[in-house]
This record gives sequence, structure tokens and C-alpha cells, in this order.
Amino acid sequence: MKQLFPKVTRSTLRVALRSLVGAWKRWREPALTKSIPHQLAICAIFREEAPFLDEWITFHAGAGVTHFYLYNNFSTDEFREVLRPWQKSGHVTLTEWPVPVGQISAYSDCVKRFKNAARWIAFIDLDEFLFSPRNVDIRTVLSPFADRPGLEIWQYHFGSNGHRERPRESVLDSYTKRAPATQTTVKTIANPRMVYKAGVHQFKYWTGRALDSSRQIVAKTTTPVFDQLRINHYWSRSLEDLKTKIRRGDASTATKRDPELHLAFERGLNDEKDLTIQPIARAIRKN
Repeated sequence: MKQLFPKVTRSTLRVALRSLVGAWKRWREPALTKSIPHQLAICAIFREEAPFLDEWITFHAGAGVTHFYLYNNFSTDEFREVLRPWQKSGHVTLTEWPVPVGQISAYSDCVKRFKNAARWIAFIDLDEFLFSPRNVDIRTVLSPFADRPGLEIWQYHFGSNGHRERPRESVLDSYTKRAPATQTTVKTIANPRMVYKAGVHQFKYWTGRALDSSRQIVAKTTTPVFDQLRINHYWSRSLEDLKTKIRRGDASTATKRDPELHLAFERGLNDEKDLTIQPIARAIRKN
């Protein structure tokens, strides 16, 4: 006797469940967003970043980020002194995260705990500066993408600019040379209520896929766009800082960093001068 109903696989059930959960989340979203305190927040995991924390927070606060969910991953430097005034002003929530290879688990914790506190959360690192070449306030650029569960932002990789030791000037003033757009990746700005799986670069959602700022699906063949939003990734900073980065290891993988490969990669990150972020930085400093 033939089966009256087709065999239901686990994959089919997962797709059906995600569809149901996604529909429920879309239905709840308009009511939830009315009471969310932060339009844009940042989540980041960090280790030994005390010299760079204040500049990074100050820039993003000036660009429209109103809260920072920071996860300390085995730092032993003076980061607490740097963060204390930001915590006192209510800008920073600090979580101790002594978890080896803890980046994705920190992101997942942030989504779980703070999903109803921010309309968007950008998941970036302390050597990455998110900005819009068009507007100082990033939130104005995000508004047209309210229909998406997330945005994937292309980044340029910046090199040492010839600095062997850490310069006295700021990161943004010191490192102005980058690699061409052929060496690029993306990072995510997510609607945390729509996330069901976090990743280092790309997330998975209950309600469809994230797109880039030109509404393209990000794939190997996608042409990067940097006109509305972009990230400057100060990948190495000085060669002195790069050596520290190599020794420190990576929060996303247990594989040890290869010094020769890192130094060879850095040599290709200083080909083109790029001052696009400078007018935004000057406007923020004036305020």
C-alpha cells in the first residue's frame, strides 16, 4: 500500500519551523521596536586593546552608536581604567568572557541577552571603524534597510603605513594606506531579534538573508560596494602592534598565527592612500 503522506525529513521540519518562527517574529517586530532604547549598538570581544579603546568608542559614539556591549577576553592591560568613564556615563556594558576562542560564543550571548535593547547591533572588532562616507550619523543610512534582518558591510584592510613602532598620533591619522578592494571581507550589522546563528563575518536569520548596502547577496563573485557604509579595518596597525597581534592569537580560531604569513600579508596592505574617513573623524572631533 502506497503511503498517503510523503516522508517528512528533519531538514523539511527545520525549514518549516524557521518559517513559522520567522513569521511570528515579523509580526512582533513593529511593537517591539517602539520601546527599544538604542537604535544602533556595537558588540565586540577584545583582548589587550587598552591603548585603542577610547579612540574607537569616541568615534563610534560620534557616529550614532549609543551603546557598546564589550566582552573582555583575558585582557591584562589597563582597559578597566579606560572603560570606567564610559561605563559611568551608561555607554558601555562590560562582560567578562574568559572563554578560549570565544568570539562566536560572545556574539551569541550578546544576541540572547540584549536582543530587545537595540534595533541594530554591529558585530565588529576593536581594529575596525564602521562609518558612512555620506553621513556622520550611521543611523540615517540604516533606516531604508528596516525590511532586512541584517546588513553585511564591506571593509578595506589598512596596513602599517610604514610605522615600525606605534606612533603617538591616533589610529585614524596614522594609518591612511590600504589594500585594493580585491582583498576584502564583510562584517555584520544585525537585527538581533532575527538572528538564529551568529558567525564571525556573516549571520543566519529566521527571516531571510542579509544583503549588502546595494541590496546584493554577498558571495565570492559579488562586486564590493563602499558608497553608503564601509568599514576601515586597521588590520596590522604598526609592525610592533602586528607582532603583539600574532602572539595574542585569535578569538575566532585556535590555530596559531604564522608570523611570516602575517608579515607577508601586511606588505600588500599599503598600496593606495585613502582619506575617506578623515572628514567624518574631523566632524566628530568638533562635536
